[in-house]
Amino acid sequence: MERRSRVVHVITIIQLAIASVAFFTGSFAFLETLPTPPLFEIQFISNTRPILAEIGVTLGVVGLLLIPLAVRAPGRWQWVFIASIVLAAAGFAGGLFVVWMTG
Repeated sequence: MERRSRVVHVITIIQLAIASVAFFTGSFAFLETLPTPPLFEIQFISNTRPILAEIGVTLGVVGLLLIPLAVRAPGRWQWVFIASIVLAAAGFAGGLFVVWMTG
């Protein structure tokens, strides 16, 4: 049982890392679509937005697919598991929105 618990901890941490990257890339791609004065030059934004959106969607799906493996996270690891789900879903949704808007 100890080994299984350790495996669940590692999977939960991996899920959190993947979900965090998905959230960052999906959110950044979404923020580049807002009509505000650009932080970067337009050429940079138009080149990176589709790439970031695809990364957000892909990693968001991977983070969400890890849910069955990490669902049995014990005790204090439950908040990491829940945060992973929220971040992965947000990254997936942000990236999917950008792909839908630009595609």
